[in-house]
Amino acid sequence: MTNQAQNPNVTITSRFWTRYLNMTVTNALPYQWRALNDEVPVDVPEGAAWGENGSQFSHSLRNLRIAAGREEGKFSGQPFQDTDVSKWLEAASYALRRRHEGIDVDELEAHVNEAIDLFEGAQDKDGYLDTKFELDLPAEKRFKGLRWSHELYTMGHFIEAAVAHYEVTGSKRALDIAERVANCIDRNFGDGEGQVHGPDGHPEIELALARLYEATGERRWLDLAAWFIRVRGTDPEFFDEQDKAGGPQFYTDLHMPLNYFVQDEPILDKQKAEAHAVRLLYLAVAVSKVGRLLGDQKMLDTAERLWDNIVKHRMYITGAVGSCQVGESFSFDDDLPNDLVYGETCASVAMMFYGKSLMETKPRGSVADVMEQELFNGVLSGEQLDGTRYFYVNPLEADPEASKGNPTKHHILPRRAGWFDCACCPANLGRLIASLDQYLYTVSDDGKTVYAHQFVANKTEFEDDFTIEQTQTGDEYPWSGDITFHVSNPNGLNKKVAVRIPQWSKDYTLEVNGKPADLPVADGFVTVDASAAETEIHLVLDMSVRRVRASLRVRADIGKLAVARGPIVFCMEQVDNEGPLWLDGMSADAEVSEAYEPDLLEGVEVLKVKGSRLESPSDDQYQNVAEPLAEREETLTMIPYYAWCNREEGQMQVWIRETK
Repeated sequence: MTNQAQNPNVTITSRFWTRYLNMTVTNALPYQWRALNDEVPVDVPEGAAWGENGSQFSHSLRNLRIAAGREEGKFSGQPFQDTDVSKWLEAASYALRRRHEGIDVDELEAHVNEAIDLFEGAQDKDGYLDTKFELDLPAEKRFKGLRWSHELYTMGHFIEAAVAHYEVTGSKRALDIAERVANCIDRNFGDGEGQVHGPDGHPEIELALARLYEATGERRWLDLAAWFIRVRGTDPEFFDEQDKAGGPQFYTDLHMPLNYFVQDEPILDKQKAEAHAVRLLYLAVAVSKVGRLLGDQKMLDTAERLWDNIVKHRMYITGAVGSCQVGESFSFDDDLPNDLVYGETCASVAMMFYGKSLMETKPRGSVADVMEQELFNGVLSGEQLDGTRYFYVNPLEADPEASKGNPTKHHILPRRAGWFDCACCPANLGRLIASLDQYLYTVSDDGKTVYAHQFVANKTEFEDDFTIEQTQTGDEYPWSGDITFHVSNPNGLNKKVAVRIPQWSKDYTLEVNGKPADLPVADGFVTVDASAAETEIHLVLDMSVRRVRASLRVRADIGKLAVARGPIVFCMEQVDNEGPLWLDGMSADAEVSEAYEPDLLEGVEVLKVKGSRLESPSDDQYQNVAEPLAEREETLTMIPYYAWCNREEGQMQVWIRETK
């Protein structure tokens, strides 16, 4: 069971993040509920997500109503259509905590209770819960086509939602349903005679069972999670054998290799991040969490090894992962094309889960740095500022004409979509943002050190009246780097507060109780004794603009620069600059001015860069070279990457041609 020290009471006060939290409650989650409830038609542009069910509507809630006997009809959508509701339920459950901050969540709570009612009504007597199979297929086909059926993936997402609801409300209604689901899985899977001896094609149940164990203390769930991890990849023929035995078939036109499913070799032997990105990441999170809970060093080593490979060789500057559109997958080391990238929003969300789990095993600033990189760039880019349109794919270079005219770039949308045929990303964003309070602190196993690793203004109550209030001056983080931690310890507990020093902050100043402090940086943190009744830690980070080069191993970025300030990656957008953008360039020492514009894009820092623009003496397609191309001076305007595509359609690029 998780102790209270690991689950502090956090109230986020950051203006930046309060806007997102309020928007999630008032706009995003209600909009998503209406979409799930078929109350509004949604535009699903060509290429928005693979597969088409031929409908403008989700039918996710309708499927549950039919299964619960409240409506007549047939199943519609993807085999995993239920998960759209489960992830929404998890997000909405977290959002209910906002009631204590004076936010009206009554209508949201009514929808939460309605969703739980539907899941309860749809569940079979034996605990099975998956409307695709309950409505479309005979019972004997269950768990017989696991390559594509997503049965355990579907049930796993409901378990996670139920755990969230229980943690927030204390009600066991959803948790009881989840335990019946887990019992069903436990009866059907394992090494015993008559049981299924392999995993689901889409990892998720491993993490869900570990979370169920943390909520209930029932050891069976942790052991079952470990079994699913250890069995994966041990029998590469498992899916083929199920197919030959007459298992149900899905997506028969998709022929993916076994590594797509993380089934080609035992996961604990895997050396590099391969496969469908979200599949690999969900599994890696489970390996990390279960490894920590069991004290299994091989699992922990695997989680660290895969993380290192991703961060050092397979992650974009925005935090996006999954460079290949075919299979929504990782490709090979340092293959990071900017205009063909997949960078699924769900994958960036999963990287946040992954980082949090690694921090719980061993807090390190380098891991927290990546979490911050994901949060402010790869995650937020997936959602329109009003919370009602979404990116499935997050490119680092976009051109509406290329997206329309080149089939290899159809997945790069020129605008966010209202919904998707495969709508995994919207509610995934919701469940992360609504639970952001869980990502700010990590407490050491002995409870004596609190690691404050994310700069999100907040007031937090730990055990025994130990509190931390993080405040920020000026325009606040991520625009200002002036941060103060007010620590209250009235009971004189033996406590320390470790504050992250980001790798991107070249310089910083640190004061403790108003006096300069020269403390060593260890694993990315400075550690301050907080055993006094009151301690004040004042940190000022270096927020100067940085020009960034990629490794020479990254072919796509040779001769290019990116621009960042604090945790924010910037980009050029055609609405602010003359197109085409690829003609623009900047030098490594280009003069940059910066200004916060409160009325632009909900308040953003805007950079003005002294650059140049190529000019050609001829419009001929090909020209004999007589002299170098001319360049004229040009002022380049850059905005935060996460805020692009909130105005008019046009080109966008992160990496800019480097000039001398």
